[in-house]
Amino acid sequence: MSKFINWSTHPENQITFTQKLLSYLSLSIREAQFQIFWRHFNPERDYKVLDVGVRSDETLVDSNFFERRYPFPEKLTAVSVENVSRLAKKYPKISFRRVMADKKMPFVDKSFDLVVSWATVEHVGTRAQQQFFLEELFRIGKKVFITTPNKRFIYEPHSGLFFVHWLEHKSFSKISVFLGKKFWAEINNFNPLGIEEVKKILPDKKGVKIIKFKSMGLFTTHLIIVKP
Repeated sequence: MSKFINWSTHPENQITFTQKLLSYLSLSIREAQFQIFWRHFNPERDYKVLDVGVRSDETLVDSNFFERRYPFPEKLTAVSVENVSRLAKKYPKISFRRVMADKKMPFVDKSFDLVVSWATVEHVGTRAQQQFFLEELFRIGKKVFITTPNKRFIYEPHSGLFFVHWLEHKSFSKISVFLGKKFWAEINNFNPLGIEEVKKILPDKKGVKIIKFKSMGLFTTHLIIVKP
């Protein structure tokens, strides 16, 4: 996948009515995650911050939440494999860059005080590609904050399926294709992670915490990787 893509506007990636409704719930979840982010890092105004994985399309209300929420946009850089020229006009204080999938990002080691990535690692491909993605975030960031949906939660909002995503990807893919969800059957588009999968691909475990984020205090719907 070492090329530019427009993932969120792919013709097979149709936004459903259910996804639109769930995006409002996701918005409240991201706000709660932002509070965790702020408690852990309390970034100062002059912190150089990088957000990896913004969307070119903002049909869903939770898209690019961090770009709207972060209070110091003049110190924020955001990157995507998608065409982000429209976002640069909408958020003129933020620096936007387009990067290539599966390639090193154009930043030197530890060039950012803080690197964040919101629900992106599950969309970058195989476990090896996910590990490379995390290696890049750890390489360029002095501190790191990453979120991803929990594979062990009973419902999978992208495909709209229950339990099927618990299976090995080959089985999940076959069932998804059978149910007409070809886009989500592709491992380059979706490959969920549970806590064990995250532990296996972490490039650096020293001082890193994996937080089990519980929605409404009940279910672990997301995992948060924190490198303070």
